[in-house]
Amino acid sequence: MGMIIQGTWSEQDQIIRDGTYVRPSSAFDEAIPDAVVNALAQEPGRYHLIASLSCQWSHRALILRQLKRLESQVPLQLAHGPRLEGYAVNGGEKWRVPGSDLDIQHLHQLYTFSDDGFTGRSTVPVLWDSQTQSIASNSSAAIMRALDAALSPALDFDFSLRPNELHEEIDALNAVIYDGLANGVYRAGFAESQDAYDVAVGEVFDTLDHLEKRLASSRYLFGNIITEADWRLFPTLVRFDHVYYVLHKCARHRLVDYPRLWAYTRDLFAWRGVKDTVDFDIIRHASYTNDTSSNANRIVAIAPDINWSEPHGRDALGPAQVALRSGEVVEVDPGTLARVAG
Repeated sequence: MGMIIQGTWSEQDQIIRDGTYVRPSSAFDEAIPDAVVNALAQEPGRYHLIASLSCQWSHRALILRQLKRLESQVPLQLAHGPRLEGYAVNGGEKWRVPGSDLDIQHLHQLYTFSDDGFTGRSTVPVLWDSQTQSIASNSSAAIMRALDAALSPALDFDFSLRPNELHEEIDALNAVIYDGLANGVYRAGFAESQDAYDVAVGEVFDTLDHLEKRLASSRYLFGNIITEADWRLFPTLVRFDHVYYVLHKCARHRLVDYPRLWAYTRDLFAWRGVKDTVDFDIIRHASYTNDTSSNANRIVAIAPDINWSEPHGRDALGPAQVALRSGEVVEVDPGTLARVAG
């Protein structure tokens, strides 16, 4: 995978310890200050989101940008193309760093432009401040919350995916999803010992089993109200049968073997703009040609035969709702994000 060491790209990496995959923490992971949150909507074009369609962590930020209707406020640059030195920023072609006269080809060059002595991995997503010429954040969680908190001029009503009364419960469930599933599939796929793999894959399916039970009588993870936790979970689930089941050897069950989770994922897939953030061809190609060392011949597995347009039936459990910033809970049409009168 490679990393930056004191401002210079290196092919070495530091993600395996005693046969176990250890995900490094984000380098720019502090909470994004209110001044930046306000500027996201009030200063269109100042902040740019650099993200990849293949990466589940990037996917979180892409979804929030769509749901909160911030496409015009926060321009998007997709990181894609051959990973010769980590992520390419423009399919391998030169890209002008917003607000500068510098052209780059690799994402790691943006990191060293922001901090010429940087040491760490050059990951996505990145929130770039074109005014200060610096990385505002490379934490998907922090970027999600900043986009959620920004007051989008394109929305008819201001809703929050992190209702005040659910903060502690959301944080607790986020930790379970991250440890057992979102990062668990990588600990399974990157494991270099049988013991490390057995532990990781066991936690993956323990978490899926727990979530399947949780969704028995609840449309979303917290009843009828859609929250941040749902959108942190979705990018992992949508990739499961395409990548993690085969490439990462999480092969006990497929997502489609979990009736509630499979219907729940299709429900989320149908929300406004979410489908536009999912490209299964890119997800599979990038994963099978770049992730893990267990696919030396870089063969891309055939896509599973899955019908994403099949009716999900989750509306039988209750209407889709969002929590307004004021605390009021309202019903919405997921496909349009329009408020339902009544």
